[in-house]
Amino acid sequence: MLVLLVGTCMATSLWWAFCDRDQPGSGQVIYAVLVSIVICLTIGLVCIWRRRGDDNIEQLYRKEAIAVVGLGWLLCGILGALPYIFCGVLRAYCDSWSGVVCSAIFESVSGFTTTGASIFPSPQDLPRAILFWRSLTHWLGGMGIIVLFVAVLGQTGSGAKFLFNSEVPGLLSESLRPRIRQTAMLLWKIYIAISAAEIICLRLQGMNAFESLCHTFGTMATGGFSTLNGSIGQYDKLGIEITITVFMLLAGTNFTLHAALLQGRWRVVLRNREFRVYLLLLAAATAMISIDLMLNLPQKYSPGSALRHGSFQAVSIMTTTGYGSNDFNAWPTFSQWLLVILMFIGGSAGSTGGGIKVVRIMLFVRIALMEVEHMFRPNVVRPLKIGGQILDDNLRRNVGFYVGMVLVIFFASTALLLLLQNTAHIEDTQNQLDIVTASTAVAATLNGVGPGLARVGLMGNYAFFTNPAKLLLSLLMILGRLEVMVILCLFVPSFWRQN
Repeated sequence: MLVLLVGTCMATSLWWAFCDRDQPGSGQVIYAVLVSIVICLTIGLVCIWRRRGDDNIEQLYRKEAIAVVGLGWLLCGILGALPYIFCGVLRAYCDSWSGVVCSAIFESVSGFTTTGASIFPSPQDLPRAILFWRSLTHWLGGMGIIVLFVAVLGQTGSGAKFLFNSEVPGLLSESLRPRIRQTAMLLWKIYIAISAAEIICLRLQGMNAFESLCHTFGTMATGGFSTLNGSIGQYDKLGIEITITVFMLLAGTNFTLHAALLQGRWRVVLRNREFRVYLLLLAAATAMISIDLMLNLPQKYSPGSALRHGSFQAVSIMTTTGYGSNDFNAWPTFSQWLLVILMFIGGSAGSTGGGIKVVRIMLFVRIALMEVEHMFRPNVVRPLKIGGQILDDNLRRNVGFYVGMVLVIFFASTALLLLLQNTAHIEDTQNQLDIVTASTAVAATLNGVGPGLARVGLMGNYAFFTNPAKLLLSLLMILGRLEVMVILCLFVPSFWRQN
């Protein structure tokens, strides 16, 4: 059923393919999309046919739900790559069939995981049907393809809660309705409503319908795929930047707070500790970047332009959207590495943003202070609280383990990426990795940001990586989107045993 859902969503790209049927190469684009849809529908229908007569198929428990989410995301990443493969847009950047496949999987996974890291150096040269599919994968992955599956179909029985909790990002997943399907439906309704509002606002700013749709998909999913080579900065319009900044803020906010506002419970929003820290961190980062730009690049940045670009980039990176209003690769070192720190912090729990999440950072700092106090006051026992709520020891262990695992994966993957890229068979020395490119490429993919620094900066791309390196970065994107544990379970042999 999940494969059928992906194939059905893929069909929306046909509209743009037929609209551009008078363009050169349009026939191959239409063929590519149609073949991809047929493959998805065939796989889905065959699987449904094979399950006939099995009355227990809808009984999902924890292990089955984890397997569905983990394998489902891997499968969707592969199926989403089909239009890129069949339409031939990757042949100019790849010298072999395996290169085309690995690059297509990278682009597809980057879309579904809302990372926004791209193979294409010039996206505005791509057919609109491919650009639309590329952006639509963002929007589907932002709220979650499994959450959409639960909302639309709702045929998972008691396993719906396990499916929902395995995919929704954050620490404290909260049910907004008595039934999980109702919660999933409410989240998607809020998601669609805010998306529609942004489309209208961008249209009022003079953006055409196609670009409004694509940039809304990238904003609300905190993804960052743009239809232009220079991202949002290519428009050079303050109104568009302000509009997208506001909606990036909304997308990086816990969606349960949006639901509370709809119910008139605005005090809940104002009292939310994570939301206040989220805004405080963004304000502090904006101030520091703006001051750094004014002090170190006064000939290029006036106070107004420093605030304009500093605020946009701070919000874009911390919400893990990855849009750019200015090439931060040319910024002072302090601002660059402050952006890298924001990559790891990420958005709020229950938002479409990636990263560790603000609430985990808050709890990690609280736990660290408690451990320091415990060194000189070993008999004092203080409960771990957030927002007046006492948290149990399991949650305390979860926070410490998650932050530790993210750091371990970051350092280990950086070393592995350097090994995979700097091999003897790479004759072109320009494709050898420096430590800044390698480390920020890992940070950007693991945290779902997209652009990093140096060669993978805002004006760069990931096309120069070797095939194994692209597959590693693709895995990191899925690890980050599903918050590590769901994917790691698939690599544990005991997970697949019945007992």
